[in-house]
Amino acid sequence: MKVNVKMTMKKLVYGGVALAFAATTLTGCKTTEENYRSAYEIAKAKKTEGLTEGEIAGMAREEAAPKSVYKGDSIPLKGMYVKLAESANVTAPLTYNVVVASFKQRFNARSVYNRLREGGYPDALILADRDETYFIAAQTTASLDSAVATLHALEKESPVALRAPFPYIIRKP
Repeated sequence: MKVNVKMTMKKLVYGGVALAFAATTLTGCKTTEENYRSAYEIAKAKKTEGLTEGEIAGMAREEAAPKSVYKGDSIPLKGMYVKLAESANVTAPLTYNVVVASFKQRFNARSVYNRLREGGYPDALILADRDETYFIAAQTTASLDSAVATLHALEKESPVALRAPFPYIIRKP
Protein backbone atom coordinates (compact mmCIF):
# COMPACT_ATOMS: atom_id res chain seq x y z
CA MET A 1 0.00 0.00 0.00
CA LYS A 2 2.85 2.37 0.77
CA VAL A 3 4.21 2.00 -2.75
CA ASN A 4 0.92 3.04 -4.30
CA VAL A 5 0.65 6.15 -2.12
CA LYS A 6 4.22 7.20 -2.98
CA MET A 7 3.61 6.67 -6.70
CA THR A 8 0.35 8.57 -6.52
CA MET A 9 2.02 11.43 -4.63
CA LYS A 10 4.83 11.60 -7.21
CA LYS A 11 2.30 11.66 -10.05
CA LEU A 12 0.37 14.44 -8.35
CA VAL A 13 3.50 16.53 -7.71
CA TYR A 14 4.87 16.04 -11.23
CA GLY A 15 1.44 16.64 -12.73
CA GLY A 16 1.04 19.84 -10.69
CA VAL A 17 4.47 21.07 -11.73
CA ALA A 18 3.75 20.27 -15.40
CA LEU A 19 0.37 21.99 -15.17
CA ALA A 20 1.88 25.11 -13.58
CA PHE A 21 4.64 25.20 -16.22
CA ALA A 22 2.11 24.84 -19.04
CA ALA A 23 -0.09 27.57 -17.58
CA THR A 24 2.77 30.07 -17.31
CA THR A 25 4.18 29.16 -20.71
CA LEU A 26 0.89 29.41 -22.57
CA THR A 27 -0.38 32.60 -20.94
CA GLY A 28 2.74 34.46 -19.82
CA CYS A 29 4.10 36.00 -23.04
CA LYS A 30 1.27 36.72 -25.39
CA THR A 31 2.14 38.99 -28.27
CA THR A 32 -0.54 41.45 -29.15
CA GLU A 33 -1.15 43.97 -31.88
CA GLU A 34 -0.56 46.68 -29.28
CA ASN A 35 2.93 45.30 -28.56
CA TYR A 36 3.79 45.16 -32.25
CA ARG A 37 2.46 48.69 -32.86
CA SER A 38 4.44 50.06 -29.92
CA ALA A 39 7.66 48.45 -31.15
CA TYR A 40 7.00 49.73 -34.67
CA GLU A 41 6.42 53.30 -33.48
CA ILE A 42 9.64 53.24 -31.44
CA ALA A 43 11.65 51.95 -34.41
CA LYS A 44 10.07 54.54 -36.73
CA ALA A 45 10.89 57.36 -34.30
CA LYS A 46 14.53 56.24 -34.06
CA LYS A 47 14.83 56.13 -37.86
CA THR A 48 13.89 59.81 -38.19
CA GLU A 49 15.45 61.10 -34.97
CA GLY A 50 17.14 64.47 -35.44
CA LEU A 51 15.74 65.11 -38.94
CA THR A 52 13.53 67.99 -40.05
CA GLU A 53 10.10 67.38 -41.60
CA GLY A 54 11.44 68.40 -45.02
CA GLU A 55 14.25 65.86 -44.78
CA ILE A 56 11.83 63.14 -43.69
CA ALA A 57 9.46 63.94 -46.59
CA GLY A 58 12.36 63.87 -49.04
CA MET A 59 13.51 60.49 -47.76
CA ALA A 60 9.97 59.11 -48.10
CA ARG A 61 9.76 60.34 -51.71
CA GLU A 62 13.11 58.78 -52.53
CA GLU A 63 12.15 55.42 -51.03
CA ALA A 64 8.75 55.31 -52.75
CA ALA A 65 9.68 55.74 -56.43
CA PRO A 66 11.90 53.47 -58.51
CA LYS A 67 15.18 55.14 -59.43
CA SER A 68 17.14 55.41 -62.64
CA VAL A 69 20.52 57.00 -63.11
CA TYR A 70 20.59 59.78 -65.67
CA LYS A 71 23.79 61.76 -66.25
CA GLY A 72 25.04 60.79 -62.80
CA ASP A 73 21.79 61.89 -61.14
CA SER A 74 19.36 59.49 -59.51
CA ILE A 75 15.86 60.28 -60.80
CA PRO A 76 12.47 58.69 -60.03
CA LEU A 77 11.34 57.17 -63.33
CA LYS A 78 8.41 54.80 -63.89
CA GLY A 79 7.40 53.20 -67.14
CA MET A 80 3.68 52.89 -67.87
CA TYR A 81 1.20 53.46 -70.61
CA VAL A 82 -0.99 56.54 -70.10
CA LYS A 83 -3.44 58.40 -72.30
CA LEU A 84 -4.52 62.04 -72.33
CA ALA A 85 -7.60 62.69 -70.21
CA GLU A 86 -7.61 66.50 -70.20
CA SER A 87 -5.44 69.42 -71.32
CA ALA A 88 -5.82 72.96 -72.57
CA ASN A 89 -2.69 73.05 -74.76
CA VAL A 90 -1.60 69.46 -75.46
CA THR A 91 -3.16 67.09 -77.98
CA ALA A 92 -1.34 63.92 -76.85
CA PRO A 93 1.14 63.04 -74.08
CA LEU A 94 4.74 62.77 -75.20
CA THR A 95 7.32 60.29 -73.95
CA TYR A 96 8.20 61.89 -70.58
CA ASN A 97 5.58 63.24 -68.16
CA VAL A 98 6.47 64.91 -64.85
CA VAL A 99 3.73 63.83 -62.44
CA VAL A 100 2.85 65.71 -59.24
CA ALA A 101 -0.20 63.78 -57.99
CA SER A 102 -2.64 60.97 -58.77
CA PHE A 103 -6.27 60.37 -57.91
CA LYS A 104 -9.05 57.87 -58.54
CA GLN A 105 -11.63 60.65 -58.89
CA ARG A 106 -11.50 63.02 -61.83
CA PHE A 107 -12.87 65.89 -59.72
CA ASN A 108 -9.83 65.79 -57.41
CA ALA A 109 -7.47 65.51 -60.37
CA ARG A 110 -9.07 68.52 -62.04
CA SER A 111 -8.68 70.59 -58.86
CA VAL A 112 -4.91 69.96 -58.66
CA TYR A 113 -4.62 70.44 -62.43
CA ASN A 114 -6.19 73.92 -62.15
CA ARG A 115 -3.93 74.90 -59.24
CA LEU A 116 -0.89 73.71 -61.17
CA ARG A 117 -1.86 75.77 -64.24
CA GLU A 118 -2.49 78.86 -62.09
CA GLY A 119 0.85 78.27 -60.33
CA GLY A 120 2.96 78.67 -63.47
CA TYR A 121 2.57 75.42 -65.39
CA PRO A 122 0.19 76.34 -68.27
CA ASP A 123 0.98 73.12 -70.17
CA ALA A 124 -0.17 70.91 -67.29
CA LEU A 125 -2.30 67.94 -68.24
CA ILE A 126 -4.31 65.11 -66.78
CA LEU A 127 -3.33 61.59 -67.83
CA ALA A 128 -5.19 58.34 -67.18
CA ASP A 129 -4.10 54.71 -67.11
CA ARG A 130 -6.27 51.75 -68.04
CA ASP A 131 -7.63 51.52 -64.47
CA GLU A 132 -8.86 55.13 -64.72
CA THR A 133 -6.34 56.43 -62.20
CA TYR A 134 -5.74 60.09 -63.05
CA PHE A 135 -2.19 61.47 -63.03
CA ILE A 136 -1.63 65.22 -63.00
CA ALA A 137 1.49 66.13 -64.97
CA ALA A 138 3.19 69.51 -64.86
CA GLN A 139 4.81 68.89 -68.24
CA THR A 140 4.93 66.43 -71.10
CA THR A 141 8.04 66.38 -73.26
CA ALA A 142 10.01 64.24 -75.69
CA SER A 143 13.26 65.19 -73.93
CA LEU A 144 14.40 63.56 -70.70
CA ASP A 145 16.65 66.60 -70.08
CA SER A 146 13.60 68.88 -70.01
CA ALA A 147 11.64 66.47 -67.80
CA VAL A 148 14.50 66.24 -65.28
CA ALA A 149 14.80 70.06 -65.19
CA THR A 150 11.06 70.35 -64.46
CA LEU A 151 11.32 67.61 -61.83
CA HIS A 152 14.10 69.49 -59.99
CA ALA A 153 12.20 72.79 -60.25
CA LEU A 154 9.13 71.16 -58.68
CA GLU A 155 11.21 69.62 -55.90
CA LYS A 156 12.52 73.08 -55.00
CA GLU A 157 9.20 74.91 -55.29
CA SER A 158 5.80 73.62 -56.28
CA PRO A 159 2.43 75.38 -56.55
CA VAL A 160 0.76 72.21 -55.21
CA ALA A 161 1.54 70.15 -52.13
CA LEU A 162 3.81 67.22 -52.97
CA ARG A 163 3.44 63.97 -51.06
CA ALA A 164 5.56 60.86 -51.43
CA PRO A 165 6.31 59.49 -54.01
CA PHE A 166 5.75 62.69 -56.02
CA PRO A 167 7.13 64.23 -58.15
CA TYR A 168 8.33 61.54 -60.52
CA ILE A 169 8.59 60.99 -64.24
CA ILE A 170 6.37 58.60 -66.17
CA ARG A 171 8.04 57.28 -69.32
CA LYS A 172 5.38 56.34 -71.83
CA PRO A 173 6.48 53.42 -74.06
